[in-house]
Amino acid sequence: MSSQGLPPSLQTEVEKLQMLQAQLQNVLILKQQVESEIKEIEKTISEIEKAPPDAKIFKVVGTFLVSVTRDQALNELREREELLKLNLTSLSRQESLLRKQIEDLRAKISEALRQMGFQPGGQQAT
Repeated sequence: MSSQGLPPSLQTEVEKLQMLQAQLQNVLILKQQVESEIKEIEKTISEIEKAPPDAKIFKVVGTFLVSVTRDQALNELREREELLKLNLTSLSRQESLLRKQIEDLRAKISEALRQMGFQPGGQQAT
């Protein structure tokens, strides 16, 4: 059954479900990007920690390489890692909330369809 044949209130619920699913997809993409950046930072920290305290460390600033101390580099990376982990926690909470909202809305739509006489799979009850 197309959503066009649904009552307006149910059509609205279906549209809301689609919107929530799109939001969830965006959150999952962001979460994956943050996780990837955290792994990259952890790897970088590990490599810098292996360097001697007086090693020359360079960081990219715009189109330039700038020399920083080993400790400065480690501090900046750890701060960035901490910020990303907070962001990841927030994204995980958003993901959980969206999944719950989607689950609840699906149940609500399924129940409404059952009450209208539709069975799972798009079959109308006879």
